[in-house]
Amino acid sequence: MAEKIVLGLCTSGARLKIAVLAGGRFFQAQKKVFNQERVLFSLVKRELEKAGSRLSGVNTVCAARGPGRFTGIRISLTLAGALKALACARVYTATLFEILALQASESAHFRAWAGKSGGARLAVLLHAFKDEYFCQVFTAVGLKFPRPEAEPVWLKAEEMKSLLAGLAGPCYVIADSQEAAGVYSLAPAGAARAPETVSKIMPAYIIKAALAYKNKSLKPLYLKPAKYELEQGKR
Repeated sequence: MAEKIVLGLCTSGARLKIAVLAGGRFFQAQKKVFNQERVLFSLVKRELEKAGSRLSGVNTVCAARGPGRFTGIRISLTLAGALKALACARVYTATLFEILALQASESAHFRAWAGKSGGARLAVLLHAFKDEYFCQVFTAVGLKFPRPEAEPVWLKAEEMKSLLAGLAGPCYVIADSQEAAGVYSLAPAGAARAPETVSKIMPAYIIKAALAYKNKSLKPLYLKPAKYELEQGKR
């Protein structure tokens, strides 16, 4: 039986992130680049070669489906769809909220906070555009993996501060500070904040989250409508 090779892809942000899972071992890489499609295949090839495989050997593809850049999200989802159609690879997706929530919930820092505070609520915060942010709240204790309490929201900075400040009970905040250095300034003074080591999309967790949530949708999660969609809505 051929070895199971899992490829993880994230093209939602400023950094292209790649992970390969083979034989229980992760191989991972990231590169900050604007035109990610130009280096995608070379980076994928390099990580697959480290795992002793090639693109034709990929059995499962795990992709981040957003939120993020309109064109960026489509790069990884297009490759995932192509491998599904041409190589019969299984495809699972996860949102950036789910990836960060799982990273936080499996960290020693979160477990220590939950044990001390009795808290179970986890807020995932992402920078959207300019002074706009995305947030989704999860319950992250007593479950196999974090479960969302509601749909994600897209708000202006001051509105987001009010939302987070209004959450009842102890709250733990994890944000992607690699994409936006000042994002934690929106968190309430009393909220616990994830350490720098997990405040970014970790390539291995693209695979871990997608396999945990088992979402098969290839539909991008944009949250903020594109300009042409807003114009269409006005007509």
